[in-house]
Amino acid sequence: MHENSTQYMKALHLLAPRKTVLAELPVPKTPADGLLLKTRCVSICSTDISFYEGHLYPSEYPIILGHEYLGEVVDVGPQFTSSVDISVGDRVVYWGQTDFGGFAEYRSVRPVFSGEAKEDHFWADRNFFDDRRAAAVKVPESLGDLEASFIEPTTGALRSLLTHPPKVGDKVLILGTGPIGIIAGSVIKRLFAPHSVVSVDANPRRNAHAEEHFAERAHLPGELDRDVPENTFDYVFDALPTVKVTDREKDPRRLAMRKLKPRGQYVLYGASQEMQQFDTWLMLAKGLNISSAPFDVTSFPMHKTANVIVAAAHMLSTGIVDGKALLSTVCPFDDYGRLVDILANYRTTTDLKTIIDFRTPTLPQREPGVMEVDVLETNVLDGSPR
Repeated sequence: MHENSTQYMKALHLLAPRKTVLAELPVPKTPADGLLLKTRCVSICSTDISFYEGHLYPSEYPIILGHEYLGEVVDVGPQFTSSVDISVGDRVVYWGQTDFGGFAEYRSVRPVFSGEAKEDHFWADRNFFDDRRAAAVKVPESLGDLEASFIEPTTGALRSLLTHPPKVGDKVLILGTGPIGIIAGSVIKRLFAPHSVVSVDANPRRNAHAEEHFAERAHLPGELDRDVPENTFDYVFDALPTVKVTDREKDPRRLAMRKLKPRGQYVLYGASQEMQQFDTWLMLAKGLNISSAPFDVTSFPMHKTANVIVAAAHMLSTGIVDGKALLSTVCPFDDYGRLVDILANYRTTTDLKTIIDFRTPTLPQREPGVMEVDVLETNVLDGSPR
């Protein structure tokens, strides 16, 4: 990058729930002890959709969505040191608590690689200590760009599984078979020696995906309720997003708790700042163990996640997690209308992972500091553009 001239990039700004704009912003400065990355691919996460829909919310707007990120090193800070050999042109994936910043042509990162003990803690506004640094891994040559963008979600699932693993011989239920459920089910099936792994999802196509990847049986909620006796499972992995049901008896989380054995383990993965229903009576009656991998970096330090992200990259490289089979859709970043349509209709899709591809030719540069004026707002009820 040229030090004496301001460079500009395009980024997808979220101005408020369901309101986006294609903005032109200055390229971030390279941190003295960090890296500047040129974006290659970013896969869409359910967290992005929760921010887009308003189930998660930042302290202030606007924000740049996107965090399942793959970038190419284009500049190295003068004070950057690392246990890993990092040079311009290397590909890097990071895992951080920050859910923002990915849907932009460049981003900066202060990485922590495996074997390092760097930290820069601060109190976040969402009830946990965060770190201005992010766990990172240099992407092996064996992984293509599209698969490499799945290292981040695999890291997230693996943090939960390693923190609260199923026991050998457990009967496991995966609750929700979107991408995270499929990643978690694949890892449990291949590495944790369960008795069995089954799943439940309201989407028949996603049930078919689950059976292709890991599930011995993929149930619809009604089938699970009708055909599976109570007190069947030892372990539940909850990968569901925000759930709203009018009949509490049909709430999938309550259903899963009924199917858990006494003292069964219920691991919560998905994040939502909207209150969700959990059956406190079943927790008491059965002594269920409700647990999660903490976001708080004083409890789960970023240098530990730096070890996890290396394992996640290995799982994709070796096929423990089938990255090629996870990929459903690739959308060029330049196709702004299609990108916003994907965000608006994500909850209704039968797809697995959608990747936003920044490697395609970009639109002509506009005058510095000018922002697009076409704000797309989508209908809250049906997700259609209006």
